[in-house]
Amino acid sequence: MRRKRLALAILLAAALAPGTWLRVPIKPHRFEPLVTITPLAVESTHAGPFQLIAGWQMTGDRLQFGGWSALVVLDGQRFLAGSDGGRRLVFERPDRSRLPGLLDRFHDNEQSIKEGRDLESLAIDPSSGTVWGGFEYRQSIVRFDAEYRPDGEVHPHTMRRWDDNAGPESLARLSDGRFLVIEEGAQLWRGHHHAALLFTGDPIDDPHPENLVVEVPQGYRPVDATPLGGGKALVLLRRLIWGVPPTFETALAVLDVDRRDDRGIARARLLAELGNSIPQDNYEGLAITEDSDGRHVWLISDDNFMSFQRTLLIELRWNAREKARE
Repeated sequence: MRRKRLALAILLAAALAPGTWLRVPIKPHRFEPLVTITPLAVESTHAGPFQLIAGWQMTGDRLQFGGWSALVVLDGQRFLAGSDGGRRLVFERPDRSRLPGLLDRFHDNEQSIKEGRDLESLAIDPSSGTVWGGFEYRQSIVRFDAEYRPDGEVHPHTMRRWDDNAGPESLARLSDGRFLVIEEGAQLWRGHHHAALLFTGDPIDDPHPENLVVEVPQGYRPVDATPLGGGKALVLLRRLIWGVPPTFETALAVLDVDRRDDRGIARARLLAELGNSIPQDNYEGLAITEDSDGRHVWLISDDNFMSFQRTLLIELRWNAREKARE
Protein backbone atom coordinates (compact mmCIF):
# COMPACT_ATOMS: atom_id res chain seq x y z
CA MET A 1 0.00 0.00 0.00
CA ARG A 2 2.83 2.38 0.89
CA ARG A 3 4.55 1.65 -2.43
CA LYS A 4 1.30 2.26 -4.29
CA ARG A 5 0.81 5.64 -2.59
CA LEU A 6 4.39 6.58 -3.37
CA ALA A 7 3.91 5.71 -7.04
CA LEU A 8 0.72 7.76 -7.23
CA ALA A 9 2.44 10.73 -5.59
CA ILE A 10 5.28 10.56 -8.12
CA LEU A 11 2.83 10.42 -11.03
CA LEU A 12 0.87 13.39 -9.67
CA ALA A 13 4.04 15.44 -9.16
CA ALA A 14 5.17 14.61 -12.68
CA ALA A 15 1.83 15.62 -14.13
CA LEU A 16 1.92 19.00 -12.39
CA ALA A 17 5.57 19.73 -13.10
CA PRO A 18 6.20 22.03 -16.08
CA GLY A 19 7.89 20.58 -19.11
CA THR A 20 7.17 16.91 -18.41
CA TRP A 21 5.81 14.48 -20.94
CA LEU A 22 2.67 13.97 -18.85
CA ARG A 23 1.53 17.61 -19.21
CA VAL A 24 -0.98 18.16 -21.99
CA PRO A 25 0.33 20.98 -24.20
CA ILE A 26 -1.79 24.14 -24.16
CA LYS A 27 -2.99 25.05 -27.60
CA PRO A 28 -2.14 28.61 -28.62
CA HIS A 29 -5.14 30.93 -28.62
CA ARG A 30 -6.29 31.82 -32.11
CA PHE A 31 -7.60 35.37 -32.16
CA GLU A 32 -11.08 35.60 -33.67
CA PRO A 33 -11.76 39.08 -35.11
CA LEU A 34 -15.43 38.55 -35.99
CA VAL A 35 -18.13 39.53 -33.52
CA THR A 36 -21.58 37.96 -33.60
CA ILE A 37 -24.58 40.27 -33.15
CA THR A 38 -27.74 38.41 -32.14
CA PRO A 39 -31.20 40.03 -31.83
CA LEU A 40 -32.87 40.01 -28.42
CA ALA A 41 -36.55 39.38 -27.88
CA VAL A 42 -37.67 42.70 -26.36
CA GLU A 43 -41.00 44.41 -25.90
CA SER A 44 -41.59 48.00 -26.91
CA THR A 45 -41.54 49.89 -23.60
CA HIS A 46 -41.39 53.58 -22.65
CA ALA A 47 -39.44 55.60 -20.11
CA GLY A 48 -40.14 59.32 -20.32
CA PRO A 49 -39.49 60.43 -23.91
CA PHE A 50 -37.62 57.22 -24.79
CA GLN A 51 -39.09 54.13 -26.41
CA LEU A 52 -37.22 50.83 -26.60
CA ILE A 53 -37.09 49.77 -30.27
CA ALA A 54 -34.69 46.83 -30.38
CA GLY A 55 -31.81 45.11 -28.64
CA TRP A 56 -28.93 42.79 -29.49
CA GLN A 57 -26.39 40.68 -27.64
CA MET A 58 -22.82 40.80 -28.91
CA THR A 59 -20.30 37.98 -28.47
CA GLY A 60 -16.72 37.61 -29.62
CA ASP A 61 -13.22 36.35 -28.87
CA ARG A 62 -13.21 34.93 -25.34
CA LEU A 63 -10.00 36.73 -24.34
CA GLN A 64 -10.18 40.01 -26.25
CA PHE A 65 -13.88 40.83 -26.50
CA GLY A 66 -15.62 42.79 -23.74
CA GLY A 67 -15.30 45.86 -21.56
CA TRP A 68 -16.99 48.23 -24.04
CA SER A 69 -17.06 51.69 -22.48
CA ALA A 70 -17.46 54.09 -25.40
CA LEU A 71 -19.51 54.41 -28.58
CA VAL A 72 -19.57 56.86 -31.53
CA VAL A 73 -21.26 56.94 -34.93
CA LEU A 74 -18.87 56.76 -37.88
CA ASP A 75 -21.11 57.61 -40.85
CA GLY A 76 -24.72 57.02 -39.90
CA GLN A 77 -24.47 53.36 -40.93
CA ARG A 78 -21.58 52.15 -38.77
CA PHE A 79 -20.50 52.40 -35.15
CA LEU A 80 -17.11 52.47 -33.48
CA ALA A 81 -16.86 51.13 -29.93
CA GLY A 82 -13.84 51.32 -27.62
CA SER A 83 -12.99 49.06 -24.70
CA ASP A 84 -11.09 49.41 -21.45
CA GLY A 85 -8.68 46.83 -22.86
CA GLY A 86 -7.64 49.17 -25.67
CA ARG A 87 -9.68 47.35 -28.32
CA ARG A 88 -11.87 48.78 -31.04
CA LEU A 89 -14.99 47.31 -32.59
CA VAL A 90 -16.45 48.52 -35.88
CA PHE A 91 -19.89 47.22 -36.81
CA GLU A 92 -22.81 48.03 -39.10
CA ARG A 93 -26.12 49.19 -37.69
CA PRO A 94 -27.71 45.87 -36.72
CA ASP A 95 -31.19 47.19 -37.50
CA ARG A 96 -30.08 47.51 -41.14
CA SER A 97 -27.44 44.81 -41.54
CA ARG A 98 -26.69 41.25 -40.45
CA LEU A 99 -22.94 41.52 -40.96
CA PRO A 100 -20.69 40.64 -38.02
CA GLY A 101 -18.59 43.25 -36.27
CA LEU A 102 -14.81 43.46 -36.68
CA LEU A 103 -12.61 43.43 -33.58
CA ASP A 104 -9.10 44.91 -33.57
CA ARG A 105 -6.62 46.91 -31.52
CA PHE A 106 -6.81 50.68 -31.42
CA HIS A 107 -3.17 50.83 -32.38
CA ASP A 108 -0.26 48.41 -32.63
CA ASN A 109 2.02 50.14 -30.15
CA GLU A 110 -0.23 49.57 -27.15
CA GLN A 111 1.24 49.39 -23.69
CA SER A 112 1.27 45.89 -22.26
CA ILE A 113 -0.47 46.62 -18.97
CA LYS A 114 -4.17 47.46 -18.79
CA GLU A 115 -3.50 50.72 -16.93
CA GLY A 116 -1.83 52.06 -20.06
CA ARG A 117 -4.70 51.25 -22.44
CA ASP A 118 -7.84 51.74 -20.35
CA LEU A 119 -9.90 53.65 -22.91
CA GLU A 120 -13.16 54.88 -21.37
CA SER A 121 -14.56 57.47 -23.78
CA LEU A 122 -14.58 58.48 -27.45
CA ALA A 123 -15.34 61.60 -29.48
CA ILE A 124 -15.34 62.00 -33.24
CA ASP A 125 -15.19 64.65 -35.95
CA PRO A 126 -17.57 63.16 -38.55
CA SER A 127 -16.19 65.30 -41.38
CA SER A 128 -12.59 64.08 -41.07
CA GLY A 129 -12.97 60.78 -39.23
CA THR A 130 -10.55 61.96 -36.54
CA VAL A 131 -11.20 60.25 -33.21
CA TRP A 132 -10.24 61.24 -29.68
CA GLY A 133 -10.07 58.80 -26.77
CA GLY A 134 -10.14 59.47 -23.03
CA PHE A 135 -7.82 57.16 -21.05
CA GLU A 136 -8.05 56.43 -17.34
CA TYR A 137 -4.87 55.86 -15.30
CA ARG A 138 -2.93 57.74 -17.99
CA GLN A 139 -5.41 60.62 -17.42
CA SER A 140 -4.95 61.77 -20.96
CA ILE A 141 -6.72 62.40 -24.24
CA VAL A 142 -5.25 60.72 -27.32
CA ARG A 143 -6.03 61.79 -30.87
CA PHE A 144 -6.27 59.14 -33.62
CA ASP A 145 -6.41 59.75 -37.35
CA ALA A 146 -9.06 58.18 -39.59
CA GLU A 147 -6.98 54.98 -39.70
CA TYR A 148 -6.90 54.86 -35.87
CA ARG A 149 -3.21 55.71 -35.68
CA PRO A 150 -2.32 57.91 -32.67
CA ASP A 151 -0.96 61.31 -33.67
CA GLY A 152 -1.15 63.33 -30.45
CA GLU A 153 -1.68 63.07 -26.69
CA VAL A 154 -2.31 65.62 -23.98
CA HIS A 155 -2.25 65.32 -20.17
CA PRO A 156 -4.25 68.32 -18.88
CA HIS A 157 -3.03 69.50 -15.49
CA THR A 158 -6.48 69.24 -13.90
CA MET A 159 -6.98 65.66 -15.12
CA ARG A 160 -3.81 64.55 -13.36
CA ARG A 161 -5.66 64.97 -10.06
CA TRP A 162 -8.62 62.84 -11.12
CA ASP A 163 -9.03 59.38 -9.62
CA ASP A 164 -7.13 56.69 -11.50
CA ASN A 165 -10.18 54.48 -11.95
CA ALA A 166 -12.77 57.25 -12.27
CA GLY A 167 -11.20 59.64 -14.77
CA PRO A 168 -12.33 60.87 -18.23
CA GLU A 169 -15.33 58.58 -18.52
CA SER A 170 -17.27 61.07 -20.68
CA LEU A 171 -15.83 62.84 -23.73
CA ALA A 172 -17.81 64.66 -26.41
CA ARG A 173 -17.00 66.91 -29.33
CA LEU A 174 -19.85 69.38 -29.11
CA SER A 175 -21.61 70.55 -32.25
CA ASP A 176 -19.91 73.96 -32.09
CA GLY A 177 -16.43 72.37 -32.07
CA ARG A 178 -15.74 72.59 -28.34
CA PHE A 179 -14.78 69.49 -26.37
CA LEU A 180 -16.26 68.44 -23.06
CA VAL A 181 -14.66 65.88 -20.76
CA ILE A 182 -16.23 64.89 -17.41
CA GLU A 183 -14.67 62.99 -14.53
CA GLU A 184 -16.66 59.97 -13.40
CA GLY A 185 -15.66 60.34 -9.76
CA ALA A 186 -17.43 62.96 -7.66
CA GLN A 187 -15.55 65.78 -5.93
CA LEU A 188 -16.81 64.57 -2.55
CA TRP A 189 -17.67 61.07 -1.32
CA ARG A 190 -21.18 60.22 -2.51
CA GLY A 191 -21.45 63.74 -3.92
CA HIS A 192 -23.08 64.83 -7.15
CA HIS A 193 -20.61 67.45 -8.36
CA HIS A 194 -18.06 66.30 -10.93
CA ALA A 195 -15.01 68.05 -12.29
CA ALA A 196 -15.02 68.74 -16.03
CA LEU A 197 -12.95 70.51 -18.66
CA LEU A 198 -14.21 72.55 -21.62
CA PHE A 199 -11.81 72.95 -24.55
CA THR A 200 -12.28 75.67 -27.18
CA GLY A 201 -11.27 73.17 -29.88
CA ASP A 202 -9.06 70.14 -30.34
CA PRO A 203 -7.73 69.22 -26.85
CA ILE A 204 -4.32 68.48 -28.33
CA ASP A 205 -4.03 72.13 -29.40
CA ASP A 206 -5.64 73.81 -26.38
CA PRO A 207 -3.26 73.90 -23.38
CA HIS A 208 -5.58 75.98 -21.19
CA PRO A 209 -9.10 74.45 -21.06
CA GLU A 210 -11.78 75.98 -18.86
CA ASN A 211 -12.44 74.25 -15.55
CA LEU A 212 -16.09 73.38 -15.05
CA VAL A 213 -18.24 71.69 -12.42
CA VAL A 214 -21.09 69.45 -13.58
CA GLU A 215 -23.95 68.47 -11.28
CA VAL A 216 -25.72 65.16 -11.90
CA PRO A 217 -28.78 63.66 -10.18
CA GLN A 218 -27.99 62.24 -6.74
CA GLY A 219 -26.63 58.72 -6.71
CA TYR A 220 -25.68 58.58 -10.38
CA ARG A 221 -22.33 58.95 -12.11
CA PRO A 222 -21.73 60.26 -15.64
CA VAL A 223 -20.30 57.51 -17.85
CA ASP A 224 -20.62 58.91 -21.39
CA ALA A 225 -21.83 61.92 -23.37
CA THR A 226 -22.72 62.71 -26.97
CA PRO A 227 -23.43 66.08 -28.65
CA LEU A 228 -26.94 67.41 -29.21
CA GLY A 229 -26.40 70.90 -30.65
CA GLY A 230 -24.57 74.05 -29.62
CA GLY A 231 -23.30 73.59 -26.07
CA LYS A 232 -25.70 70.75 -25.25
CA ALA A 233 -24.92 67.09 -24.69
CA LEU A 234 -26.91 64.02 -23.81
CA VAL A 235 -25.29 62.38 -20.77
CA LEU A 236 -25.51 58.71 -19.86
CA LEU A 237 -25.78 58.12 -16.10
CA ARG A 238 -25.15 54.93 -14.14
CA ARG A 239 -25.90 53.92 -10.57
CA LEU A 240 -24.44 50.84 -8.91
CA ILE A 241 -26.75 48.77 -6.71
CA TRP A 242 -24.77 46.57 -4.34
CA GLY A 243 -25.86 42.98 -4.12
CA VAL A 244 -24.86 39.44 -5.09
CA PRO A 245 -24.35 39.92 -7.93
CA PRO A 246 -24.33 43.75 -8.12
CA THR A 247 -26.75 45.39 -10.55
CA PHE A 248 -26.91 48.72 -12.33
CA GLU A 249 -29.49 51.42 -12.97
CA THR A 250 -29.37 53.66 -16.04
CA ALA A 251 -30.63 57.18 -16.71
CA LEU A 252 -30.31 59.88 -19.38
CA ALA A 253 -29.93 63.63 -18.83
CA VAL A 254 -29.33 66.79 -20.86
CA LEU A 255 -26.43 69.09 -20.04
CA ASP A 256 -25.96 72.62 -21.39
CA VAL A 257 -22.44 73.83 -20.63
CA ASP A 258 -23.49 77.45 -21.27
CA ARG A 259 -26.27 77.43 -18.69
CA ARG A 260 -24.81 77.69 -15.20
CA ASP A 261 -26.14 78.75 -11.83
CA ASP A 262 -24.81 81.54 -9.62
CA ARG A 263 -22.01 79.23 -8.46
CA GLY A 264 -20.93 78.54 -12.02
CA ILE A 265 -22.23 74.96 -11.92
CA ALA A 266 -23.77 73.36 -15.01
CA ARG A 267 -26.59 71.02 -14.04
CA ALA A 268 -27.45 67.87 -15.96
CA ARG A 269 -31.25 67.81 -16.23
CA LEU A 270 -32.77 64.35 -15.84
CA LEU A 271 -34.86 63.15 -18.79
CA ALA A 272 -35.65 59.59 -17.73
CA GLU A 273 -34.61 56.78 -15.44
CA LEU A 274 -34.73 53.78 -17.74
CA GLY A 275 -35.18 51.15 -15.03
CA ASN A 276 -36.82 47.94 -16.23
CA SER A 277 -37.82 49.49 -19.53
CA ILE A 278 -34.52 48.20 -20.97
CA PRO A 279 -32.62 44.92 -20.46
CA GLN A 280 -30.54 45.40 -17.32
CA ASP A 281 -26.76 45.66 -17.51
CA ASN A 282 -23.84 48.05 -17.10
CA TYR A 283 -24.38 50.58 -19.91
CA GLU A 284 -21.34 52.80 -20.46
CA GLY A 285 -21.39 53.82 -24.14
CA LEU A 286 -23.78 56.29 -25.79
CA ALA A 287 -24.39 57.49 -29.36
CA ILE A 288 -27.14 59.19 -31.39
CA THR A 289 -28.29 58.72 -34.98
CA GLU A 290 -30.63 61.06 -36.84
CA ASP A 291 -33.09 58.87 -38.75
CA SER A 292 -36.10 59.45 -40.98
CA ASP A 293 -38.46 58.75 -38.08
CA GLY A 294 -36.57 60.94 -35.62
CA ARG A 295 -33.63 60.75 -33.25
CA HIS A 296 -32.44 57.35 -32.06
CA VAL A 297 -30.30 56.77 -28.96
CA TRP A 298 -27.94 53.79 -28.78
CA LEU A 299 -26.45 52.29 -25.62
CA ILE A 300 -23.74 49.63 -25.30
CA SER A 301 -22.93 47.79 -22.07
CA ASP A 302 -19.60 46.97 -20.43
CA ASP A 303 -19.57 43.34 -19.23
CA ASN A 304 -16.42 43.91 -17.12
CA PHE A 305 -15.36 40.48 -18.43
CA MET A 306 -17.73 38.98 -15.84
CA SER A 307 -19.72 35.81 -16.49
CA PHE A 308 -22.93 37.24 -15.03
CA GLN A 309 -22.90 40.26 -17.37
CA ARG A 310 -23.43 40.60 -21.12
CA THR A 311 -22.46 42.92 -23.93
CA LEU A 312 -25.76 44.43 -24.99
CA LEU A 313 -26.61 47.03 -27.61
CA ILE A 314 -30.00 48.69 -27.40
CA GLU A 315 -31.82 51.16 -29.62
CA LEU A 316 -34.20 53.80 -28.24
CA ARG A 317 -36.36 56.27 -30.12
CA TRP A 318 -36.38 59.77 -28.59
CA ASN A 319 -39.90 61.08 -29.00
CA ALA A 320 -39.71 64.86 -29.45
CA ARG A 321 -43.41 65.19 -28.60
CA GLU A 322 -42.56 64.09 -25.06
CA LYS A 323 -40.46 67.22 -24.53
CA ALA A 324 -42.79 68.53 -21.82
CA ARG A 325 -41.78 65.61 -19.60
CA GLU A 326 -38.15 66.74 -19.68
